Amino acid sequence: MGLFRSSKPAALDRRRSLALKPLRNPGVSWEPVGGIGPVSIRIPLERRPAPKAVVWFAAKLARKQPPDFRTLELDDVGSFIWRLADGSRTVRDLIWQLAVEHRLNRKDAEVALLEFLRQLSTRNLMAFAELPTQQTDKP
Repeated sequence: MGLFRSSKPAALDRRRSLALKPLRNPGVSWEPVGGIGPVSIRIPLERRPAPKAVVWFAAKLARKQPPDFRTLELDDVGSFIWRLADGSRTVRDLIWQLAVEHRLNRKDAEVALLEFLRQLSTRNLMAFAELPTQQTDKP
């Protein structure tokens, strides 16, 4: 082992990654469009400080104030997963529920779900909780 440690976290194996529990970002609000159906996510936009003259000039050019949030609308499958990702189910559970609900084989459901969760994670809309492994004191 060298003097400096790697800044990269250790990669998760498949078994551990399927045991993670996806959690929605509590900083975003969401609601079903029309009460039920597809989900609309409101993502707050971060304001960066700018000189007042620049803000005034930009507002005059645009003739309106910049938005405080942006909206992301999910399709039926994405909305189904978003509703279930409340931290109580593992990725493995979501794969099986997706496969049953949309009549997919397990492998297709797994590939689609993992890609969707990766996209949400890169946008900071989803995080993952890992349950600590339980150590047993058996001789």
